[in-house]
Amino acid sequence: MIIADLLSEDTLQLRLHTPTSSDRLAREISWCAPAETIDPTPFLSRNVLLLTNGIGLNIEDDRTWSAYVERLVSVQVAAVAFGTGFAHRLIPPGLVRAAANHDLPLLEIPRSVPFLQVHRHVTNVLQAERFTAVTRSWDLAQMCAGLASSGARLAVILDAVTATVRGEVAIVDAVGAVIARSPERSTWSQEDLELAASAGVDATVPLPMGTGDSFQLVVRGAEVEHPVSTLLAPVASIIAVQLQTALLTTTSKQSELMTLLDQVADWNGVALEQFAETVRSTGLLNDEATVVIAVRTGHGTLSDAWKTRLMLQSAFDVVRVQVRGGTLFAFAQRPQATGAQTEDLEPLLSWFMKEMPGQAVVLKGPCASSDELRLGVYQAQELLAAVRGPTIAPELGISALIASTATHGARAGAQKLLAPVVAYDSTHSLALLDTLECFLAHDAQPSRAAASLYIHRNTLSQRIGKLEGLLKLSLSTLEGQATCLMALRILKN
Repeated sequence: MIIADLLSEDTLQLRLHTPTSSDRLAREISWCAPAETIDPTPFLSRNVLLLTNGIGLNIEDDRTWSAYVERLVSVQVAAVAFGTGFAHRLIPPGLVRAAANHDLPLLEIPRSVPFLQVHRHVTNVLQAERFTAVTRSWDLAQMCAGLASSGARLAVILDAVTATVRGEVAIVDAVGAVIARSPERSTWSQEDLELAASAGVDATVPLPMGTGDSFQLVVRGAEVEHPVSTLLAPVASIIAVQLQTALLTTTSKQSELMTLLDQVADWNGVALEQFAETVRSTGLLNDEATVVIAVRTGHGTLSDAWKTRLMLQSAFDVVRVQVRGGTLFAFAQRPQATGAQTEDLEPLLSWFMKEMPGQAVVLKGPCASSDELRLGVYQAQELLAAVRGPTIAPELGISALIASTATHGARAGAQKLLAPVVAYDSTHSLALLDTLECFLAHDAQPSRAAASLYIHRNTLSQRIGKLEGLLKLSLSTLEGQATCLMALRILKN
């Protein structure tokens, strides 16, 4: 019910005494409250229609009327309906001026209309509207429950809510980050969320998670005749269940996933057959190609984990997610889209570029076997430390290759090769091993390496010469550089 509805009701014979815009007249009325005191605001709430005969308002000073209206405006009263003919023959001019100055609609209830008639009309209309809203809300909840029971993902349910409210919706976490939205193309700024929060129950509905997580369903631009909180209250429970389902589904087999991640780098202690058995225990399918995703996590990035989880669940049939040591690892199999190929990582990359442009993310795949999956996880974790945004890992990573093939003999050979350098560093202050590592990390480019070490190129040249003498090989050749690089990588693993 809006203010304009009251003015159009012939039986009430209400008259508007203030210049009021059509937008202001379209403001919703939440309930009706009779009040005769000079300060009724402790008993009022937002969008109330205040009914008064002005019995206690024998005011002559315009400043007092202005203060009275200011108090009403402060609690966002929808309008004032003033009854004339009982305590006041006409609406006091001071009240008219104050209401006009503060853009508060002022309606006159003529003496011929019983005061109670207005109250009863508003109450009856609001009750009918609420009954209709509750009926629609349960219809929406039933439709969404049917979608959920048929296996529909959260995105589909949010689309159904969007179609009902004819607006845009988003799920926001406790720190105000959007983790899901509909339509998918919509954007939500911090200002949008703050405006929704200021609107209270008219734009936000809490999700009853029943856990430590806190989420809200936020609505923007709704075109409905009923309060959003009433319309979406039942479906909020279904959305909460879907969030919990997404969490439980993707993070199931946590202990098995943790074992898998622990076994990845233990090339000598864990045989391939044992690793393949661990993969099976996580629920991943050995005969299916697997996409591996590594995302750097930390304080303030929990929403990224939720967004990643929900996105993968909507795109793949089999998803497992595990956070370990500040890194979120995700494994995805069987893309849902018709004709989609697991090896096509570009759509995933585009999504991460849009949602987490400055976040360290590595995509690796497809990994067609347990052996390849092991290498892929290792490579993604190694590469994560070097990237500054979403990246697709190359087909082959030298660190993973060296780690997987380095036997005890290779480790012993690497130690013997670098032993003279380590021994020299123990008695001198040149830090030749660090110099070697920096030189190779900068692609054997003297200028870049010298700048990184904060030394002159001539000083670097002298150190390189000393290294070549101790190592008994040339660092100007690709073979010499590759040998030292592999030795350093072997000893690091």
